[in-house]
Amino acid sequence: MGVKHVEQIKSFVLFLLVFLSLILTFSIWTYTPDYQNIPESQGEPVTLGQKKDIQEVIKPYRILIHENGSFLGTTTSTAIDNVIEAIQDLDATELRFIQSNLSDEKMNNMVHSENQITLFFSAEVPINTFRSVLQFTQSELPEIAFSHILIDWSNLEETNTLQFSFVSKEKQTLYTTVVPIGQEQFNSTYMKTIQKAVPYKEIVRPNALSLYVPANPVDLVQYTYYIDEISTDVFKDVLFEDTKLVQKNFDNTTYTDGMAMMTSDSGSKTINYVYPAEESIIDIKHSELVHDSYDFINDHGGLTGDYRYSYSNVQRHIIEYQLYLQGLPVFSSVTSTRIAVTWGRNQVFEYKRPYYLFVASESSTIQLPSGVEMVNTIQTLQDIDELVLGYYLTPDPLNPKVYSLEPSWFVIREGSWARLTTDPVGGPEYGLE
Repeated sequence: MGVKHVEQIKSFVLFLLVFLSLILTFSIWTYTPDYQNIPESQGEPVTLGQKKDIQEVIKPYRILIHENGSFLGTTTSTAIDNVIEAIQDLDATELRFIQSNLSDEKMNNMVHSENQITLFFSAEVPINTFRSVLQFTQSELPEIAFSHILIDWSNLEETNTLQFSFVSKEKQTLYTTVVPIGQEQFNSTYMKTIQKAVPYKEIVRPNALSLYVPANPVDLVQYTYYIDEISTDVFKDVLFEDTKLVQKNFDNTTYTDGMAMMTSDSGSKTINYVYPAEESIIDIKHSELVHDSYDFINDHGGLTGDYRYSYSNVQRHIIEYQLYLQGLPVFSSVTSTRIAVTWGRNQVFEYKRPYYLFVASESSTIQLPSGVEMVNTIQTLQDIDELVLGYYLTPDPLNPKVYSLEPSWFVIREGSWARLTTDPVGGPEYGLE
């Protein structure tokens, strides 16, 4: 083969290599891989516990029955839940205004009427909140609240109806509605309720609402609880919008993102969250305050025990939820037993609560004096709003993971409490949480 042909072959091979290189380069530049669409992973929201229905939070603390001239009463959770569940199955007719300036004497007479069930609530309940429990035929209800519900079954046999009376101790107003119900349905709930009821005594006070207390000594269980704690880092994840911006101080007691701040107290096992920019003095409806505070806490599973709506200050936008155990309120001088929410313009302004949990217990039974006996230890009955059984929570001095809950008598006055002993006292000193 001549030199000329060899050069031609070399030139052709070189051209072919250059051509293939160009094709390969073009293919690399224009190649688009066929990626599969991978959905973005959605992280589970951080919660403290299980969510609760609002009827688990809006509960009376006492049921009182007056029949045949005698009182029966109960504070047991089972009886109260039975009544609330029964009310949920009812439909009320039109809510009617009856009276303002309702006197304490008239209120006492209503509770003392025959065939009457009275539900006692710790705080004034907005009727627009309670319609989550009891349905009304009206599309809109007035912005009223009540502290007592009186259920009159006097005309049940003739009309198959109950009369519900909503009484406000604070506003001294009375509203009523008629509720259709079958006799068999009523009798079933009534029998379940009185099975848990014990004899009660009315303590009449001049120019004041009567007190109602157990007539006989009371056997209650004393508990020793081992506690667990919710990590403050969990609260950080719950309360701050962007946790990447959150910084904490050297001893891990203060968290801030530059807008909001959360502090924790390991001694009292409480946290306090504040968002100063949300502070507001605008008027907010009572029912909206209750719903907003409930939704805020419930959205992160913050009702980590039997917490019940127990206090409201509409002017200051404050709603509080009290811890209960076995149907009785829990009080303490060393820690908080309440969840408190102060609402701002559009969201929470302040959030205060404990971060301990009861996880296991030991128990024993003790007997407390009757309510009638305890009345004799109070020289001035006019100075108190209520006399109730409850639990007094104290830590074990040798083991910070152990708490004792001792059954006790307490007096309540304007949202404050004082624990009573069997020794006669003068004017009791009311302890604030």
